[in-house]
Amino acid sequence: MRTIVTLLLVIVCCSCRKNDHPMPEKPGQETGSFEDAHIDKAKILQLEEDINGGKYNIHSLIILRKNKLIYEHYFAGDDAVFPNPVGKIPHTRDSLHDCRSVTKSIVSTCIGLAISQGKIKSLDDKIFDYFPAYKQFATGDKANITIRHLLTQSSGLDWNERVSYADPANSERQMLETQDPTGFVLQRNSIAKPGAVFNYSGGNTHLLGQIIEHSTGMNIKEFANRYLFQPLGISTFFWTTRADGIAWVPSGLRMRPIDMVKIGQLYLQQGQWQGLQLLPTSWITAATQWTINTDETGLGYGFQFWCSKPQIAGQQVNMTQAEGNGGQMICMIPAMDLEIVMTAGYYNDETDPANEVLVNKVLTAINN
Repeated sequence: MRTIVTLLLVIVCCSCRKNDHPMPEKPGQETGSFEDAHIDKAKILQLEEDINGGKYNIHSLIILRKNKLIYEHYFAGDDAVFPNPVGKIPHTRDSLHDCRSVTKSIVSTCIGLAISQGKIKSLDDKIFDYFPAYKQFATGDKANITIRHLLTQSSGLDWNERVSYADPANSERQMLETQDPTGFVLQRNSIAKPGAVFNYSGGNTHLLGQIIEHSTGMNIKEFANRYLFQPLGISTFFWTTRADGIAWVPSGLRMRPIDMVKIGQLYLQQGQWQGLQLLPTSWITAATQWTINTDETGLGYGFQFWCSKPQIAGQQVNMTQAEGNGGQMICMIPAMDLEIVMTAGYYNDETDPANEVLVNKVLTAINN
């Protein structure tokens, strides 16, 4: 679920994309002090020492409060480039890092952009309207699946990502190996009414990527680059693709952590970036709110974002996370005007050490 990742079992290539005419980077991020941000400096520096000492396999930690950069640090550590281990390597501000399922939140954001452009009419559009070649599978409850159901992982389609990705029974592994991943997902049996049950599925996210392509005429990489990354000044990224050129939509994106920060800022700033309203505020609200209960205690789900209600500095707050296997995260806490970005190398570790570091080390350093 949150802490496992697909083993890539077919030949893939990494697609590098550089903007032909990138917009300039946002001028140097304004910095702030631990004291002004009400963050316990000693706790963060102790965490830094522990990471450097090998206690945690954290690769980057970035903290912003009130849109000011409070802390940014990079660490050497064991890593992987989807899906292959690469050993212990250094990480810097310019290093691309696997996002894994943070990719899902980027895809969701692209859906919001396509809706704002009028390319997609409504979240309640039935998905088979975008897949006329597969209309024969639009039977029973499946005929009523909407884009909203894909976003909230509640399509009701039979899907099993609860077993290891090394297990042939894993549905995402099967989708990766099949010749027609879209057909593979749309042919799944319906086992619950759409909207009723949360079931984490890379298949749902794959369909979202295909809906972008069918509605805009651009594949997900092209669309994200033109309408999301370029306006944010994100000039370089990698997106893993299958040998047949299909982008691996559920988890194939690689970015710089400092660029991941910009995604969080976009949401914390209610869809605005440098005076431009990139995303409607209505989308920001809907995408990041707890919409459906998940099968994990204390966690909800929005539009390809995880939602929780932790206690921080004596108060319960709403926290939204874009999160990927191994400890990749964009953590947003609007009530505290706080953003935390982390990358790590805990791939396939079911104990989820990176979230333990977030909750027990970083969030406990926030004073108010």
